[in-house]
Amino acid sequence: MARSKGPHQLASSTLQTLEQRLRFLEDEGRYECAYALRMEVADWLLGARDANLTAPSMS
Repeated sequence: MARSKGPHQLASSTLQTLEQRLRFLEDEGRYECAYALRMEVADWLLGARDANLTAPSMS
């Protein structure tokens, strides 16, 4: 199995939720919103400091 080398990883439940949200947005014809969500997730996964997503604290 491939492992992410980026600073953040998604739990499988989070990934499923994001996939469902993306499907919903695309089914509603909200392609720009789906694209924006994908880009925010990508920025977060890559550790961008200006990403709008936040990771829950594990402490």
